[in-house]
Amino acid sequence: MQFYKKGIIAGVLSLIAFTFANTIIFGTVMVLIDIPDEIVGIAGTLILSTGCLLASYVSTQIVRNNGLIQGLILSGIVSAVLLIICLIANKALTIACFEKIVACTLSAVIGGIKGINTKHCK
Repeated sequence: MQFYKKGIIAGVLSLIAFTFANTIIFGTVMVLIDIPDEIVGIAGTLILSTGCLLASYVSTQIVRNNGLIQGLILSGIVSAVLLIICLIANKALTIACFEKIVACTLSAVIGGIKGINTKHCK
């Protein structure tokens, strides 16, 4: 686990930065335009899934080993945070929260595999 620490920290930081920036951008668009609730939920899932894909890609580019494992570790971190937030907010695991967890897991695994199969350019 110590071997993956640097990559996972970089992945989590990139996830936080990406998610924060895109949430601010989408929030600004929501203020200017009336957006239906269904689109807001889909956009939230897309932002989080894309952030997980980016995080596992960045993590794998740093460590250059076991992209699937790194994707699963990062998705586990995100899934744990989502689960805690969902349980606090809804007092139960909802279908929307489960869909976000599945989407994040799949995209993080894809990002890890893609990251290990691309050339490392400095």
